[in-house]
Amino acid sequence: MKKISVILMGCGGVGRQLLQHIVSCRYLHAKMRVHLRVIGVSDSKSLLVPVDVLKEELDDDLLSEVCSIKSAGSPLTTLGALEKGGCRVFSGSESRRETEEIAQLLGKSTGLVVVDCSASSETVEILMKAVDLGCCAVLANKKPLTSTLHG
Repeated sequence: MKKISVILMGCGGVGRQLLQHIVSCRYLHAKMRVHLRVIGVSDSKSLLVPVDVLKEELDDDLLSEVCSIKSAGSPLTTLGALEKGGCRVFSGSESRRETEEIAQLLGKSTGLVVVDCSASSETVEILMKAVDLGCCAVLANKKPLTSTLHG
């Protein structure tokens, strides 16, 4: 079975639809001998990851809960799983730093796909860093490709 680790940036309509599609198509993935390991989900304020991204992933019940709370306009910090200790949440610059650390850890070893469903130009630097670290980037829209980089 081919395992593909995924971090999703953006939990708006497109990002939630992708999560729901991943969960609802597990049978098809299994038939194709592919397993999508969602190991991170971020919104504009925070990043949700399992305690150990090498061994764990965000399970389907949790991904469904993410979709529900984000549909209601609530932050990732309101997830019930956080109280159980199965996940960690990083906010602000910590979120970006953790995404880069995961990319460093998995990019050239097991591989990582960073999916940008955010419709934000603020993801450009993270995407570029991830690609530099050997990760794949998937973009849901052209915003990251058309924004200007300074520096």
